[in-house]
Amino acid sequence: MNYMPITAVWEVTMGCNMRCKHCGSSCESSLPDELTTEEALKLCDDLGKLGFQWITLSGGEPTTRKDWDLIAKRLKENNIIPNIITNAWLLDESTVIKAKNAGINTIAISMDGLENTHDFIRKKGSFQRDMKAIDLIVQNGMGCSIITTINNVNIDELEELKKIFVEKKISAWQLQLGLPMGNMLKNKQLVAEPFHVDQVIDFAYKTMLEDKIKIHLADCMGYFNIKEVEVRKHTLKLEEYPWNGCGAGKSVVGILYNGDITACTSIRNKQFIAGNIRERSIKDIWEDPNSFTWNREMKKEKLEGLCGKCKYGERCHGGCTNSRLTHGGSIYAENKYCSYNFALSKAKNQFDSVEDSRQLYASSKKYIENGNFQLAELALSRALEIDSSNDEIDALYKYVNERLCLKEC
Repeated sequence: MNYMPITAVWEVTMGCNMRCKHCGSSCESSLPDELTTEEALKLCDDLGKLGFQWITLSGGEPTTRKDWDLIAKRLKENNIIPNIITNAWLLDESTVIKAKNAGINTIAISMDGLENTHDFIRKKGSFQRDMKAIDLIVQNGMGCSIITTINNVNIDELEELKKIFVEKKISAWQLQLGLPMGNMLKNKQLVAEPFHVDQVIDFAYKTMLEDKIKIHLADCMGYFNIKEVEVRKHTLKLEEYPWNGCGAGKSVVGILYNGDITACTSIRNKQFIAGNIRERSIKDIWEDPNSFTWNREMKKEKLEGLCGKCKYGERCHGGCTNSRLTHGGSIYAENKYCSYNFALSKAKNQFDSVEDSRQLYASSKKYIENGNFQLAELALSRALEIDSSNDEIDALYKYVNERLCLKEC
């Protein structure tokens, strides 16, 4: 077994007291085939035996499930750190104390903008309830973090939100992209654009330098942008850039409300379900060599577009799988919500406006001298479109592509 489980997101219920416009799983009511308390507690024991370190309880809204604290407590008893993501609507002092007694490490509140924006996306009055919930969590000595799902409206509210969160003594703030799935498919006008990724990274970098609140860039937010590299290293206190591609099915697992096991709770299509804990143990599913092969066997050459030629492709494997799936329609699609990809796309557009193949050839040689084979490939590709019979350009193009195929190019 080459893969060791570290963390999981457990969707304990599909029941929810909100109808958020970006909800990827379109949660409404609890479903009759949700795991019973007995089944959930046994799963906690099995997760402990497998060596999971952190489990995040989510939904739906996890606090609408009556035994959520029993699940958290059982995880803690199995030496797993339990966290919870909540919309905070039901978070009064008694609920916070219940979470503390159950061993919850961090309560993460979903907040998606300033009051008008947040209430528009979620539910009228929810912003003010969140403010009260944050105070209760902090007053009771618990870790409180915020998760913001970025859309093309709230991205302009990040600075004002930061001021509020710093004042409220929030310990950490995760920024993630809202993807076109579930309810977001009905609200496509809210979906962020690829250039927004750089805007978020710039904001995160500036915030890092201020050192007043810790920013976590979610796995869908990257990659190989100089500022993003520094933010991830700073947040995780690492010397090296930690991004090595989607961890789904490699170090991460998703547990759905009915016991279905997927590599990531966001990737819930039936063809990606590896099994169900009512039929096989989580250990058997995880260790089955046929489980999660779509990601465990992902290779650069399977990827489309610029990702298939990217010098980081063998390490990155196209970044977030669900971004590729929801935006591109396939797990092999080019990830246009990648900072590096966006930069290359801008360069390609510039090359496409050039009509002189010799000019492009000369530029490509300079790129090669500087070790930038990625830009050289784009320039030469355009040169061949203009002059496909030029053997000199063709030979250099083949050489550059050979270099890009090397893992350590």
